[in-house]
Amino acid sequence: MNKARNIECRKQFFKNNVVNFSMTILTTMLNAGMSIAMAFMLKYFIESVEKLSNELLRRGLTITAIYMLTYAIIAVHMRKYKNRYLRKGLSQYKDCVFSKVLNKSISEFRGGSSSRLISAFSNDLNSIETHYLLGTLDLIWILLTFVAAAIAMIIMNWMLGLGVVIVSIISMLFSLKYGKNLIKKESETSDQNRSFVAQVKDLLDGFIVIKSFKAEKEALEIFKQRNVELESTKQSRRVTSDTINIYSNVSSIIVFTTIFTVGFYLAFRGDMTIGTVIAFIQLGNYLLNPVRELAPLISNRRAAVELINRIEKEVEEKEPQVDKGIHISEFRESIEFKNVNFSYGDNNRALDDFSYTFEKGKNYAVVGSSGSGKSTILRLILGYYNEYHGQITIDGIPLRDINLDSLYNQISIIQQDVFLFDSSIENNISMFRSFDESKLYSAIERAGLLKLIEEKGRYYSCGEGGKNLSGGEKQRVSIARSLIRETPILLMDEATSGLDNETAINVENAVLNIEGMTRIIVTHRFNESTMKRYDNILVMNKGKLVEHGTFDRLMEDKGYFYSLYNVSLAEAM
Repeated sequence: MNKARNIECRKQFFKNNVVNFSMTILTTMLNAGMSIAMAFMLKYFIESVEKLSNELLRRGLTITAIYMLTYAIIAVHMRKYKNRYLRKGLSQYKDCVFSKVLNKSISEFRGGSSSRLISAFSNDLNSIETHYLLGTLDLIWILLTFVAAAIAMIIMNWMLGLGVVIVSIISMLFSLKYGKNLIKKESETSDQNRSFVAQVKDLLDGFIVIKSFKAEKEALEIFKQRNVELESTKQSRRVTSDTINIYSNVSSIIVFTTIFTVGFYLAFRGDMTIGTVIAFIQLGNYLLNPVRELAPLISNRRAAVELINRIEKEVEEKEPQVDKGIHISEFRESIEFKNVNFSYGDNNRALDDFSYTFEKGKNYAVVGSSGSGKSTILRLILGYYNEYHGQITIDGIPLRDINLDSLYNQISIIQQDVFLFDSSIENNISMFRSFDESKLYSAIERAGLLKLIEEKGRYYSCGEGGKNLSGGEKQRVSIARSLIRETPILLMDEATSGLDNETAINVENAVLNIEGMTRIIVTHRFNESTMKRYDNILVMNKGKLVEHGTFDRLMEDKGYFYSLYNVSLAEAM
């Protein structure tokens, strides 16, 4: 992977965000200085009481008022710039990541990418915000206050100050060494969480199947098993984190015991004031912050960096499509398959020596039993897979050599599961782009949506997943979406399988009524009047093209299609 591409999205945290980041660091430094100043103020007040000086006390109150005002100004500006930095950085980073997702090719996006990306956009990004962005600011603050407190202690009393600093550094190094285990635990937790999210997504996607097969008990057991695995991993991470906290607390006791013992001994001898001892105790907190928090912060930050690397790897475009291959501007003649063999797995032959030529302007139906290779033909035309043997050409140009972006300008597809945004009918037809009003109206009319538009209006919300529309209405929206693009090729993949027979026939006829298109329609319905409208019917069986011809010819031949047709009639009765 190219290093520059690898860090492209990471740079978005700081792109046009340098002022906010710089001001956040500056106000953090000033805030650290104000925290250290508090110890000197305590020292000043206690010593003024020891000396019974009203003048020192009044001066101290004045300084306190100035301190509070200054602190308030710094805190307000720190809040302002820190939140601006986080908002802009995270927004730009997510925009970059999602733009890379959209730039991926279709072939790259198969194989469970969606569940991994959902996890990345939820859990992983929350972890990145907490442990990388905020964690980095916390690290800066802790280190600044540690250095400032160490200097202040040495200035007050170099012997005690140096001793406390050395003890703190030793404790901090031990804590950091043990904290490395936390990185591994964080990574394991992230992996388990991704797996858990993917499993829940599968179970919810299959909710109807689970209910209809009364498999609730089995589904719950699957959920419980993955849930236990996740929570066990999280428990192991918490145990590691708690162990570091225990060690840090023991170190804190050692440091404070040193301050109390040596400090009060020196105060008893008259070598140190009580005010200085109290100041040391105040400053001791800033020396102990790294002991308590540095190891978890660094470990969590490293784990967050691993998450960033993982997201970048996930969205990396392995097959960049920009300007790759031959650009085609029109479809002139044909789509030709020549001796094509394709398998989804070693023993799963989807197409077996398939050869056929789809000519421009004609209508084709592809029929056959489940698993016969019907949908595979469409997926190969769309460039979903390149791992086939044989040759596929469009107007004589090998499909592998064609730029896929230009290919998609020539092809529209209507699928069984219609994807609709939770937005208006018009937006779902136009895909949020601007089209000429006459072109939009024409698509609506030809798709048979005029009645729906008259009843509910163009701005009627389709609902999540199109829940506000019927199956037939969703398919008609999908047809209109394809028509408005005016592509010369239309593919239809089992788009009517979930519809009742009458609606299915109406939808299929609506597609066939469209003029000036080459249509390749995968269907399992055998309505005679509709079948007679196809120029050619391809009959598939176990990946092979066993027959092809018009409806009348295939019925006369009384071959495999004849059997399928009669079986469908028997099932319909």
